[in-house]
Amino acid sequence: MKILYDRALSSVDYHGSVSVCRCPAGKGDAMENELGYREFCSQFDAFFRRNEKRFGEGNGKVRYHFYPKGFTAIQEKDVSFIRDTNVRYYQTESDRLQGDFAVLEREGQGQMRTYCRFSAEKMYEDYRRSGWEPVKKAVYENLNYCCSEEIGILDHLRDYEYVKNRLIIRPLFFDNIAREEGRYVYRKFEDIALVLCILLRDDSEGIDSVKVPGDAFESWRRPFDTVMDTALLNTCSRALPRMYISPLEYVSRSCSYEKGAFMALGSPVTGLGRLDIPAVTTTRRVNGAVAMFYPGVRERIAELYGDSYYVVFTSIHEARLHCRGSVSPRMILKSLKKINRTFPGDEMLSERVYYYDREKEVFEALML
Repeated sequence: MKILYDRALSSVDYHGSVSVCRCPAGKGDAMENELGYREFCSQFDAFFRRNEKRFGEGNGKVRYHFYPKGFTAIQEKDVSFIRDTNVRYYQTESDRLQGDFAVLEREGQGQMRTYCRFSAEKMYEDYRRSGWEPVKKAVYENLNYCCSEEIGILDHLRDYEYVKNRLIIRPLFFDNIAREEGRYVYRKFEDIALVLCILLRDDSEGIDSVKVPGDAFESWRRPFDTVMDTALLNTCSRALPRMYISPLEYVSRSCSYEKGAFMALGSPVTGLGRLDIPAVTTTRRVNGAVAMFYPGVRERIAELYGDSYYVVFTSIHEARLHCRGSVSPRMILKSLKKINRTFPGDEMLSERVYYYDREKEVFEALML
């Protein structure tokens, strides 16, 4: 089976140590562990520069970069890297890098690039605990994963470390997958199933994914919540949340990347009127309703409204919002039933009207 990969950005992340150097003559680990953060960064940067050619042996062309905190970019590939890194490590949408990173970049076929990305802050934490010895192994292990992605992701379905950065969440109407219960992995939320999938392709031609079989998940021997939370973060990283107040903004494909970035630092979206009925989706807009389950999204919307609000999932691709008191929830439900009858069944996500209570911080379906 031939797999098409993300041609823009693929990543292998290690959240622990990644730097190694020889102890200075006459100094042992105890003294070396006294390095300050900036001196540590200087030493691990020197290590990567000394070994850049070795990293590429048998792995194709590999380049090393050090990206300092505050780094901004003009080239689209670097901008994408910054955005993805900020979301993955800091759950913040910004075009300014929020930390120091050592990066090994490997060029693949066509425009594909694969990154091994190492957080200097996390490395320093491990260095302070354990010294330099464990980190060299971590560098090469992650580089091997980085350089073997093109073999075929499904050939490594039972290798969690290999597939974890391709795990995503798709929102589906639970009744549409109920007959498959037990075969696949999902988190049930009222009448919605947040299904664990592996991303095969995400490019200008579309998005392809496959559901993770239950037996493959069992072979990973990882906690359910850990896997699902990782997949949700991956999904957010690849498809950031967006809010469009105007229907024209939502249907327009020419909107700028920044338009509707209500979760971003310095976002121009600073408030919602009580009669505003915005659409919440993602930058990809495919399976965009998942944005309502991203960390912090529901709370941010409550801040913008200054009140509790209703959520209606009009398809798997979007959710519509109504401020409390602006419209009867029964009227919302009536409209939803009409929409569900009009559009294909596989596009439907829910038959319920949901409510986020700002005071209680509770999100649940209403009994209407």
